[in-house]
Amino acid sequence: MKNKPQLALTLAFLAFVVWWASFQHVVTKQGLSVQWFGGTYGVLALFGAVAGFTAAHKWGGFKTVLGKALTLFSFGLLAQEAGQLIYTYYIYGAKIQIPYPSWGDAAYFGSVLIYVAAALVLSHLSGVKFSLKENKGRAVAVLVPLVLLSASYWIFLYHHQYDTSKPLTVFLDFGYPMVQAIYISIAITAYLLSLKMLGGVMKNGIRLIVLALTVQYVADFNFVYQSSRGTYLSGKYADLIYLVSYFAMATALLKFRTIHNGLRKKVQATPPAPAAPAPTPEAPTPDANTTEGA
Repeated sequence: MKNKPQLALTLAFLAFVVWWASFQHVVTKQGLSVQWFGGTYGVLALFGAVAGFTAAHKWGGFKTVLGKALTLFSFGLLAQEAGQLIYTYYIYGAKIQIPYPSWGDAAYFGSVLIYVAAALVLSHLSGVKFSLKENKGRAVAVLVPLVLLSASYWIFLYHHQYDTSKPLTVFLDFGYPMVQAIYISIAITAYLLSLKMLGGVMKNGIRLIVLALTVQYVADFNFVYQSSRGTYLSGKYADLIYLVSYFAMATALLKFRTIHNGLRKKVQATPPAPAAPAPTPEAPTPDANTTEGA
Protein backbone atom coordinates (compact mmCIF):
# COMPACT_ATOMS: atom_id res chain seq x y z
CA MET A 1 0.00 0.00 0.00
CA LYS A 2 1.55 3.28 -1.11
CA ASN A 3 -0.31 5.44 1.42
CA LYS A 4 1.56 4.33 4.53
CA PRO A 5 0.05 7.00 6.87
CA GLN A 6 -3.47 5.89 5.96
CA LEU A 7 -2.51 2.25 6.48
CA ALA A 8 -1.06 3.04 9.91
CA LEU A 9 -4.17 5.04 10.84
CA THR A 10 -6.50 2.25 9.71
CA LEU A 11 -4.58 -0.44 11.61
CA ALA A 12 -4.60 1.69 14.77
CA PHE A 13 -8.34 2.28 14.38
CA LEU A 14 -9.06 -1.44 13.97
CA ALA A 15 -6.88 -2.25 16.99
CA PHE A 16 -8.87 0.17 19.15
CA VAL A 17 -12.16 -1.28 17.87
CA VAL A 18 -11.04 -4.80 18.81
CA TRP A 19 -9.88 -3.52 22.20
CA TRP A 20 -13.24 -1.80 22.75
CA ALA A 21 -15.14 -4.98 21.88
CA SER A 22 -12.97 -7.06 24.22
CA PHE A 23 -14.22 -5.42 27.44
CA GLN A 24 -17.88 -4.81 26.64
CA HIS A 25 -18.98 -7.80 28.72
CA VAL A 26 -17.37 -6.24 31.82
CA VAL A 27 -17.66 -2.54 30.95
CA THR A 28 -19.93 -1.80 33.91
CA LYS A 29 -17.08 -2.67 36.29
CA GLN A 30 -15.05 0.21 34.80
CA GLY A 31 -11.80 -1.70 35.10
CA LEU A 32 -8.30 -0.69 34.05
CA SER A 33 -8.86 -1.72 30.45
CA VAL A 34 -11.79 0.69 30.15
CA GLN A 35 -9.79 3.46 31.79
CA TRP A 36 -6.77 3.00 29.53
CA PHE A 37 -8.97 2.83 26.47
CA GLY A 38 -10.74 6.07 27.39
CA GLY A 39 -7.45 7.85 27.95
CA THR A 40 -5.63 6.67 24.83
CA TYR A 41 -7.94 6.32 21.83
CA GLY A 42 -7.71 10.06 21.30
CA VAL A 43 -4.30 9.34 19.77
CA LEU A 44 -6.22 9.05 16.49
CA ALA A 45 -7.26 12.70 16.89
CA LEU A 46 -3.63 13.67 17.48
CA PHE A 47 -2.58 11.66 14.43
CA GLY A 48 -5.23 13.41 12.36
CA ALA A 49 -4.20 16.84 13.64
CA VAL A 50 -0.57 16.24 12.67
CA ALA A 51 -1.67 14.98 9.26
CA GLY A 52 -3.88 18.05 8.87
CA PHE A 53 -1.12 20.49 9.79
CA THR A 54 1.20 18.72 7.34
CA ALA A 55 -1.39 18.90 4.58
CA ALA A 56 -2.09 22.55 5.36
CA HIS A 57 1.62 23.35 5.08
CA LYS A 58 1.77 21.64 1.70
CA TRP A 59 -1.17 23.73 0.49
CA GLY A 60 0.36 27.01 1.62
CA GLY A 61 -0.79 27.27 5.24
CA PHE A 62 -2.73 30.37 6.20
CA LYS A 63 -1.63 32.04 2.96
CA THR A 64 -4.18 29.98 1.01
CA VAL A 65 -7.87 29.28 1.54
CA LEU A 66 -7.47 25.49 1.57
CA GLY A 67 -4.43 25.67 3.85
CA LYS A 68 -6.39 27.82 6.29
CA ALA A 69 -9.37 25.43 6.28
CA LEU A 70 -7.17 22.38 6.90
CA THR A 71 -5.36 24.18 9.73
CA LEU A 72 -8.67 24.99 11.44
CA PHE A 73 -9.95 21.43 11.10
CA SER A 74 -6.68 20.26 12.69
CA PHE A 75 -7.12 22.63 15.62
CA GLY A 76 -10.67 21.30 15.97
CA LEU A 77 -9.29 17.78 16.39
CA LEU A 78 -6.81 19.00 18.99
CA ALA A 79 -9.65 20.62 20.93
CA GLN A 80 -11.57 17.33 20.81
CA GLU A 81 -8.58 15.49 22.25
CA ALA A 82 -8.20 18.14 24.96
CA GLY A 83 -11.84 17.68 25.94
CA GLN A 84 -11.42 13.92 26.11
CA LEU A 85 -8.32 14.15 28.32
CA ILE A 86 -10.05 16.57 30.69
CA TYR A 87 -13.07 14.27 31.00
CA THR A 88 -10.76 11.30 31.55
CA TYR A 89 -9.15 13.13 34.45
CA TYR A 90 -12.52 14.03 35.96
CA ILE A 91 -13.87 10.48 35.71
CA TYR A 92 -10.79 8.47 36.71
CA GLY A 93 -8.58 11.00 38.49
CA ALA A 94 -11.04 13.12 40.43
CA LYS A 95 -13.62 10.29 40.55
CA ILE A 96 -16.43 12.57 39.31
CA GLN A 97 -18.82 10.55 37.16
CA ILE A 98 -20.42 12.40 34.22
CA PRO A 99 -19.10 15.90 35.08
CA TYR A 100 -21.42 17.72 32.64
CA PRO A 101 -20.86 20.56 32.08
CA SER A 102 -17.19 20.90 32.93
CA TRP A 103 -13.98 22.38 31.60
CA GLY A 104 -13.98 19.50 29.17
CA ASP A 105 -16.99 21.06 27.48
CA ALA A 106 -15.04 24.30 27.03
CA ALA A 107 -12.70 22.29 24.79
CA TYR A 108 -15.46 20.25 23.14
CA PHE A 109 -17.66 23.25 22.38
CA GLY A 110 -14.56 25.18 21.31
CA SER A 111 -13.93 22.49 18.70
CA VAL A 112 -17.49 22.97 17.43
CA LEU A 113 -16.88 26.70 16.92
CA ILE A 114 -13.56 25.97 15.21
CA TYR A 115 -15.30 23.55 12.86
CA VAL A 116 -17.85 26.24 11.99
CA ALA A 117 -15.01 28.61 11.09
CA ALA A 118 -13.28 25.87 9.08
CA ALA A 119 -16.49 25.07 7.17
CA LEU A 120 -16.96 28.75 6.34
CA VAL A 121 -13.42 28.95 4.94
CA LEU A 122 -14.03 25.75 3.00
CA SER A 123 -17.14 27.30 1.47
CA HIS A 124 -15.02 30.11 0.03
CA LEU A 125 -12.74 27.52 -1.56
CA SER A 126 -15.77 25.88 -3.15
CA GLY A 127 -16.91 29.08 -4.84
CA VAL A 128 -20.11 29.46 -2.81
CA LYS A 129 -19.98 33.23 -3.10
CA PHE A 130 -20.03 32.95 -6.87
CA SER A 131 -22.75 30.27 -6.85
CA LEU A 132 -25.03 32.38 -4.63
CA LYS A 133 -25.47 34.80 -7.52
CA GLU A 134 -27.74 32.20 -9.12
CA ASN A 135 -31.28 31.52 -7.90
CA LYS A 136 -30.53 27.80 -7.56
CA GLY A 137 -27.52 28.54 -5.38
CA ARG A 138 -29.51 30.82 -3.10
CA ALA A 139 -32.23 28.19 -2.76
CA VAL A 140 -29.70 25.51 -1.75
CA ALA A 141 -28.05 27.89 0.75
CA VAL A 142 -31.41 28.49 2.43
CA LEU A 143 -33.01 25.05 2.26
CA VAL A 144 -30.09 22.90 3.45
CA PRO A 145 -29.52 24.79 6.74
CA LEU A 146 -33.28 25.13 7.29
CA VAL A 147 -33.86 21.39 6.90
CA LEU A 148 -30.92 20.38 9.11
CA LEU A 149 -31.66 22.90 11.85
CA SER A 150 -35.32 21.92 11.90
CA ALA A 151 -34.46 18.22 11.99
CA SER A 152 -31.97 18.79 14.80
CA TYR A 153 -34.56 20.60 16.87
CA TRP A 154 -37.44 18.18 16.34
CA ILE A 155 -35.36 15.03 16.73
CA PHE A 156 -33.06 16.07 19.55
CA LEU A 157 -34.55 19.04 21.39
CA TYR A 158 -38.34 18.78 21.10
CA HIS A 159 -39.82 17.76 24.46
CA HIS A 160 -36.36 18.08 25.99
CA GLN A 161 -36.58 19.00 29.67
CA TYR A 162 -34.43 22.05 30.41
CA ASP A 163 -33.23 22.75 33.95
CA THR A 164 -33.41 26.54 34.02
CA SER A 165 -31.53 26.59 37.32
CA LYS A 166 -28.45 25.53 35.33
CA PRO A 167 -28.17 28.04 32.46
CA LEU A 168 -24.83 26.69 31.24
CA THR A 169 -26.30 23.21 30.91
CA VAL A 170 -29.27 24.61 28.97
CA PHE A 171 -26.90 26.52 26.69
CA LEU A 172 -24.83 23.42 25.92
CA ASP A 173 -27.88 21.17 25.49
CA PHE A 174 -29.19 23.58 22.88
CA GLY A 175 -25.87 24.75 21.49
CA TYR A 176 -24.21 21.43 20.67
CA PRO A 177 -26.79 20.07 18.18
CA MET A 178 -27.81 23.44 16.72
CA VAL A 179 -24.32 24.86 16.17
CA GLN A 180 -23.12 21.54 14.79
CA ALA A 181 -26.07 21.51 12.41
CA ILE A 182 -24.75 24.87 11.21
CA TYR A 183 -21.29 23.59 10.30
CA ILE A 184 -22.74 20.52 8.60
CA SER A 185 -25.12 22.80 6.68
CA ILE A 186 -22.26 25.00 5.54
CA ALA A 187 -20.17 22.01 4.46
CA ILE A 188 -23.02 20.33 2.57
CA THR A 189 -23.99 23.62 0.92
CA ALA A 190 -20.38 24.18 -0.14
CA TYR A 191 -20.23 20.69 -1.59
CA LEU A 192 -23.51 20.93 -3.49
CA LEU A 193 -22.71 24.33 -4.94
CA SER A 194 -19.24 23.30 -6.03
CA LEU A 195 -19.99 20.11 -7.95
CA LYS A 196 -19.35 21.79 -11.29
CA MET A 197 -16.39 23.82 -10.09
CA LEU A 198 -14.23 21.26 -8.33
CA GLY A 199 -12.18 18.58 -9.98
CA GLY A 200 -13.03 14.99 -9.14
CA VAL A 201 -10.13 14.56 -6.71
CA MET A 202 -10.83 17.72 -4.71
CA LYS A 203 -14.52 16.87 -4.63
CA ASN A 204 -13.75 13.55 -2.96
CA GLY A 205 -11.76 15.33 -0.26
CA ILE A 206 -14.63 17.67 0.56
CA ARG A 207 -17.05 14.73 0.59
CA LEU A 208 -14.91 13.07 3.27
CA ILE A 209 -14.91 16.30 5.29
CA VAL A 210 -18.74 16.36 5.18
CA LEU A 211 -18.87 12.72 6.32
CA ALA A 212 -16.41 13.37 9.16
CA LEU A 213 -18.39 16.39 10.39
CA THR A 214 -21.60 14.35 10.34
CA VAL A 215 -20.08 11.58 12.46
CA GLN A 216 -18.72 14.21 14.86
CA TYR A 217 -22.22 15.68 15.12
CA VAL A 218 -23.65 12.28 16.05
CA ALA A 219 -20.88 11.64 18.59
CA ASP A 220 -21.29 14.97 20.38
CA PHE A 221 -25.06 14.86 20.44
CA ASN A 222 -25.10 11.31 21.77
CA PHE A 223 -22.69 12.31 24.56
CA VAL A 224 -24.72 15.38 25.54
CA TYR A 225 -27.97 13.39 25.40
CA GLN A 226 -26.64 10.64 27.66
CA SER A 227 -24.84 12.99 30.05
CA SER A 228 -27.91 15.18 30.55
CA ARG A 229 -29.97 12.10 31.42
CA GLY A 230 -27.38 10.38 33.59
CA THR A 231 -27.06 7.36 31.29
CA TYR A 232 -23.50 7.93 30.07
CA LEU A 233 -21.01 5.20 30.93
CA SER A 234 -17.38 5.45 29.91
CA GLY A 235 -16.31 2.73 27.50
CA LYS A 236 -19.74 2.11 26.00
CA TYR A 237 -20.80 2.92 22.44
CA ALA A 238 -20.47 6.69 23.01
CA ASP A 239 -16.70 6.26 23.03
CA LEU A 240 -16.87 4.06 19.98
CA ILE A 241 -18.68 6.79 18.04
CA TYR A 242 -16.01 9.30 19.06
CA LEU A 243 -13.35 6.84 17.92
CA VAL A 244 -15.06 6.61 14.52
CA SER A 245 -15.34 10.41 14.32
CA TYR A 246 -11.61 10.87 14.95
CA PHE A 247 -10.80 8.23 12.35
CA ALA A 248 -13.12 9.86 9.80
CA MET A 249 -11.67 13.36 10.24
CA ALA A 250 -8.09 12.07 10.24
CA THR A 251 -8.82 10.17 7.02
CA ALA A 252 -10.32 13.30 5.44
CA LEU A 253 -7.26 15.39 6.32
CA LEU A 254 -4.92 12.67 5.08
CA LYS A 255 -6.86 12.70 1.80
CA PHE A 256 -5.87 16.30 1.14
CA ARG A 257 -2.25 15.42 1.86
CA THR A 258 -2.54 12.58 -0.64
CA ILE A 259 -4.19 14.87 -3.19
CA HIS A 260 -1.30 17.32 -2.99
CA ASN A 261 1.31 14.59 -3.32
CA GLY A 262 -0.51 13.11 -6.31
CA LEU A 263 -0.78 16.45 -8.09
CA ARG A 264 2.90 17.18 -7.47
CA LYS A 265 3.95 13.82 -8.90
CA LYS A 266 1.69 14.40 -11.89
CA VAL A 267 3.29 17.75 -12.57
CA GLN A 268 6.79 16.29 -12.21
CA ALA A 269 5.95 13.42 -14.57
CA THR A 270 4.53 15.70 -17.24
CA PRO A 271 7.18 16.24 -19.95
CA PRO A 272 7.98 19.85 -20.69
CA ALA A 273 6.32 21.33 -23.73
CA PRO A 274 8.56 21.27 -26.80
CA ALA A 275 10.28 24.53 -27.59
CA ALA A 276 8.82 26.55 -30.41
CA PRO A 277 10.81 26.16 -33.67
CA ALA A 278 13.09 29.00 -34.56
CA PRO A 279 11.70 31.26 -37.32
CA THR A 280 12.95 30.40 -40.80
CA PRO A 281 15.04 33.25 -42.18
CA GLU A 282 13.53 34.84 -45.21
CA ALA A 283 15.35 34.40 -48.55
CA PRO A 284 17.25 37.51 -49.57
CA THR A 285 15.33 39.70 -51.94
CA PRO A 286 17.17 40.10 -55.24
CA ASP A 287 18.32 43.57 -56.08
CA ALA A 288 15.86 45.06 -58.51
CA ASN A 289 18.72 46.74 -60.35
CA THR A 290 20.54 43.42 -60.84
CA THR A 291 19.84 41.75 -64.19
CA GLU A 292 20.49 38.10 -64.96
CA GLY A 293 23.77 37.53 -66.80
CA ALA A 294 25.02 40.93 -65.93
